Amino acid sequence: MTSLSTGTRREQNKRATKQAIVDAVAQLLRQGADSALTAHQIADAAGISRRTLFNYFPTVDAIYSYPLHQVLDSMVESMGMASNSIPLLESIIQALKSDEVTQQLGQVAHFGAYVIGNEANGCITANVNEWQQATMDVLEKLGHRYPQADSFSIRVLTHALLGAGQAAFDEWMEHIPANQNQSMDISPELLATFHTLVTKAMHTLELGFNHFPLTNTCTSTSKDI
Repeated sequence: MTSLSTGTRREQNKRATKQAIVDAVAQLLRQGADSALTAHQIADAAGISRRTLFNYFPTVDAIYSYPLHQVLDSMVESMGMASNSIPLLESIIQALKSDEVTQQLGQVAHFGAYVIGNEANGCITANVNEWQQATMDVLEKLGHRYPQADSFSIRVLTHALLGAGQAAFDEWMEHIPANQNQSMDISPELLATFHTLVTKAMHTLELGFNHFPLTNTCTSTSKDI
């Protein structure tokens, strides 16, 4: 799994600075930012210059999506540990248990709630683009990790994973009290709930849908389909 203990010293320092910027944004949100955060606010909170901020992130919106990219990187890397004894989805579920990924998932939830709450400021449009970029990144990384797999299977797996994560987030948003969503001081218990939902989503993919409780409430024929 990717961590600050891997890579060159320069890469470690770059990741540490990026994480410090992300942590500064999280702290600003907990303090009750009631409008879209500016680059100046974030840079001041992180103890860096505005120029340095943009050396690490091309836009402010890219900061909000960074934890998502981290989680996806961890998931893709965990797949490399899959084997006959550890199936693919199980390797992802195991990766979700690490403290590092748990923290990243908390920031994914926190920033996602903020983006939803600031729809009027254009955050959603910008982060839809980031989500699409994340999809392309995962497709590319899985293609490199599994060169023998056909591209369609990789595409289906990628969208299944991202779709399951989106379903977990949508479900989680319904757990947030309106007043807490507004203040962005989201409790650790709610963040833990998101972690549980993401894990449950991965378990659902692992089990498949053959067990899905289908119940016919009306009579239909092949002509109706």
